[in-house]
Amino acid sequence: MNMPPKVIVIGIGFTSRLGMIRAVAETGAEIDVIVVGHGRFKPVDCYSKYIHRYYYVKGNDKDRVLQILQEQCAEPNRKGILIPINDFAATVVDQNVDTLKEHFLFPHIHGRQGAVTEWMNKEKQKEVAKKVGLSVANSVNVELKDGHYRLPEGINYPCFTKTRAYTKGYKFTLNRCDDEAALRKVLDRLAGWHRPLTIMVEDYKEIETEYAVVGFSDGKEVVIPGILEILVMAKGDDRGVACQGKVMPISGFEVLVEKFKQMILTVGFVGLFDIDFYLSKGEYYFAEINMRMGGSGTAVLKMGVNLPAMFVKSQLGESIDDMRKEVGGTATYANERICSDNWGAGFITKREMRELFSSSDISFVRDEQDKKPEKMFKWELRKIFIKKTIKKCLKKK
Repeated sequence: MNMPPKVIVIGIGFTSRLGMIRAVAETGAEIDVIVVGHGRFKPVDCYSKYIHRYYYVKGNDKDRVLQILQEQCAEPNRKGILIPINDFAATVVDQNVDTLKEHFLFPHIHGRQGAVTEWMNKEKQKEVAKKVGLSVANSVNVELKDGHYRLPEGINYPCFTKTRAYTKGYKFTLNRCDDEAALRKVLDRLAGWHRPLTIMVEDYKEIETEYAVVGFSDGKEVVIPGILEILVMAKGDDRGVACQGKVMPISGFEVLVEKFKQMILTVGFVGLFDIDFYLSKGEYYFAEINMRMGGSGTAVLKMGVNLPAMFVKSQLGESIDDMRKEVGGTATYANERICSDNWGAGFITKREMRELFSSSDISFVRDEQDKKPEKMFKWELRKIFIKKTIKKCLKKK
């Protein structure tokens, strides 16, 4: 009797993990989950009926992730398929390719250790984007070392700062600077860390609309089934992630999508990915590639295009020719975790959160075949409400 495939989902964010778990379950796989950044309570996705086993990792402890993989997930007669869902998980796998390859299959670039991490460099990505004909914002790099830096020529104001590579930090480096004084204030703060850091300073673009695509590549064929339009962006720690968005067919974006496919094939990436881009003054600009599928990708899965199953089947040497590869219509979605986080942090009201839920066609948590996670999510909402009520009462005293 043939054993079912074994899949290990690794990362932070219960809605992202849950979407991946349910999609992979359609392959009949045995699914283990490594929950990164574990809090005090069992997370919502771990109540899914599709999970075989789950493990907790406190914070970004890469050694603990590797220990779980090697001691708990590795099997002598069956290779596990690893699906990282955030940048930390992707780099842990990528930087340990030579150690993991005996027992696991995973996203990669030509099977070379460290290659995925190298291509997280935004500068390298922008170079390829320009080669395939995509528009990118002009930028220069500022090197921070030992608390010092020098501003190079070529900076235009207003500008926008970000790290050149994901592995050295992310959201805390995102800042708009209207003049040199504002830029120096940001760089002085970052230089205060007293660790080497490369900051990319881009020309600031007024963004009219933000978009993303999610996809799968086997190294020869790239599948991009639709377009994600961001309708409501999160704030605070979840900045850059959609609270609400819209998934739609690629009609009208065909030229862009072909260029995105060329990028992925040029890089040589095998696995699930997403690409962010935006519209500014009537022109589409490439923003970045993520070497894993972002949280909004669950909307595409809910529209019937099972990208994770494509990855699993391709790793097993099975054909994906008969699988659906395009979304068939338009629908709005809400990422319940992001919305509830923003409510808990005070960025939106409870009424606004409920309106985001009720006005969306797609729920990331609700599933008639897997009901327990939704029940536990509602309990999480009650806990947030209780905490906010207690905090409000204490303020009145």
